[in-house]
Amino acid sequence: MHPNKQQAIHPLIPVLAGMILSLVVIPGSGPLVAQEKRAVIRANRVWCGMVEYGGSGGAFNYASSWFPADYNCMGPSMERGSGMTGSNIATASTNWTDPDGILIAKAAIRPLDHYTNWYVSSPMTNYIRWAYPTSIVNYDNVTLDEWGDVDPSKMVGTSDQTAEVAFVNAMGVEIKRRVFAWSQQFHDNYIVVDVVLTNRSGETLTDFWVSMRQGPYYWRKAKGSTGSPSIPDQDDVDRAACWHHYYGARPADSLRVFYMYHADEPDRVGDQMGGPIASQDGRLLESDITFYTILHASQAPYTDPTNDIDDPLQPRVTDVYDNVPMGVNWLVKPSERGDLIYDLIAGKNGQEQPMEGQYEGAYHRANNDEQNDPDWSNLGVGFIKGGTVFNQSICAFGPYETFEDGQSLHIVYASGYTGIGIEKEKEIGEKWLYNTLEEPPNLPDAELGYFPAGFAYPPGATEVDSTKDRWISTGIDSVHKAASRALWNFKHDWQVPGSPPPPSQEITGHGDGVEIKWSDPDVEALDGFAGYRILRRVGRADTVFFDIVHQTDATDLASEHTWTDTSILFGASYYYYVQAGYRIAESDPNAYPGSRGKTIWSGRLWNPTEIEVQPPRYPGEKLSDIRIVPNPYNIRDPLMADYGWSDDRGLMFFNLPAEVTIRIFTESGDLVRTIPHKPRTRAGSLTWNMLTDSQQAIATGMYIAVFETPDGSVAYQKFIVVR
Repeated sequence: MHPNKQQAIHPLIPVLAGMILSLVVIPGSGPLVAQEKRAVIRANRVWCGMVEYGGSGGAFNYASSWFPADYNCMGPSMERGSGMTGSNIATASTNWTDPDGILIAKAAIRPLDHYTNWYVSSPMTNYIRWAYPTSIVNYDNVTLDEWGDVDPSKMVGTSDQTAEVAFVNAMGVEIKRRVFAWSQQFHDNYIVVDVVLTNRSGETLTDFWVSMRQGPYYWRKAKGSTGSPSIPDQDDVDRAACWHHYYGARPADSLRVFYMYHADEPDRVGDQMGGPIASQDGRLLESDITFYTILHASQAPYTDPTNDIDDPLQPRVTDVYDNVPMGVNWLVKPSERGDLIYDLIAGKNGQEQPMEGQYEGAYHRANNDEQNDPDWSNLGVGFIKGGTVFNQSICAFGPYETFEDGQSLHIVYASGYTGIGIEKEKEIGEKWLYNTLEEPPNLPDAELGYFPAGFAYPPGATEVDSTKDRWISTGIDSVHKAASRALWNFKHDWQVPGSPPPPSQEITGHGDGVEIKWSDPDVEALDGFAGYRILRRVGRADTVFFDIVHQTDATDLASEHTWTDTSILFGASYYYYVQAGYRIAESDPNAYPGSRGKTIWSGRLWNPTEIEVQPPRYPGEKLSDIRIVPNPYNIRDPLMADYGWSDDRGLMFFNLPAEVTIRIFTESGDLVRTIPHKPRTRAGSLTWNMLTDSQQAIATGMYIAVFETPDGSVAYQKFIVVR
């Protein structure tokens, strides 16, 4: 046995929800063995889990900690079924001797497959650039816990989060993964996965392949549930109904990007493409397009990284098939499952259903959206309708004729999503429903929009249906732009301008407005400081959005800033956050050309917006405005129970001045209670529990309330209590 191949105990996989668990070390003389150390990548809109050993992690669900849905966070709720963080990377070879001593002519291995000789060779680390700034809402400190160790020196380039881990799979191949992400708005919809595979098996692996996959099935979206009505059955759609398109197989293609977008269900009446919800004004739920784009893939194995050359023809294979391809069970040992999985990785389906016009020597399977067939399952094998499906976009790199012990391969890709955005989804869906939708501007093709040649609209689609679908097609253009930005970032050594440091914030709802205080001395010291902006929305539903309610410029320098939002309504729920701005220089060589001269803002996720502010009643201007409610107070009134006062006494005073003293007297002039009113929130209302200063309940009778302000003004009102 190779000295680096140590026996390890296969971990049990508990169902856990959490961000990062502690490393568990099993005693022994070999390398560290981990049980379920995890990280959540969440520096931007793409949230995804990362498990130390590279497996699925079981039910690794972190969706409960998503921010409000207007931010449109997305990510798979568990690693299974997705290559988002390099999970479930498969390796394949034609001459592997398994740990049972069996020589397998065509072997394919995923993490943890069947054997116990895998091990973690470099434990997981997870670093973030910024600590959470202090966030106080209505005098409560709501600052969140960090989801990683704060250390900007550990970032890859200008990224805002970097996680790293390495493990050796059962084939003896070490898979080292670095995952990193940005929060500035021009690069906040993808993460980067940098994978180095090194042969530690002690033998030469022949006809070696590396395969990875990403599927839409496990993607979860921070919309469609937060503060919104549930989706009725008649409006729900099959999220696995999906077009899979690889752009990069033909000589004219300028990128290497595999994208997946929602398709119509041809067996169902109507056009469901994009997931319109007719019962909720037609808003779309499924217009987002997930993608991954290849930025680098080794042409040949190397020992010196300076000899690592990108092969623009990799991946050589792209395909779509199910999590358990064509009935072949991953859950049995490679020696028992036959050759089919190796053959699939090596391009079997691409040879049988080849993409027209592809590079010679590649095995890209035809795209299902280029078949002049509206049924997304038109290619058959790998496209499954109904039930629990895991249709996934697969790519494979190889074949590397020989992969010698100690040699490495390097693959870098960006994974993310884009689309028309949830505000546009709401607008387009509503206009679609009421037949007022106009065509998108500047389409490359009036009929197809950005869909490829050979795309077929759903059967029976009306003209307004096709217009809706052409709006969805504009997301394909957004995919190309996002992939281009990721490629630019890679070619500039990950040095695109990073987000500025986030400000601390204190938000307090007063009767005369919501007061926002903030500070950020670090950003004001930067040459490109561009000021601040405050964003607000009313309500939590994912059909309302943040608006900019206040913005300053580079002259706004202070140790503490204060601004009061006076355009508020009593009883409404408001959410706020503050962002610091940094202007990218026009001449910045590392900035993507389309972002030069523009302002980037501190990352949204560092300013939590889950806590609402409900401003109290505004203060009255005159003592004569004061009202006592209810008057008379009758404890037997059935309406009292409706207001929740059947058990608790409560008499309310409205339109109070910001500061006033209330004295309650009996009709005979006895003082029973003194109530000072000077709340920190400058509220214009309070509720009295109808107890005297000696904590006795007042009796039935007439009472006199005397109101006195600090300037000596006095007013009187009578009220009646019936017990």
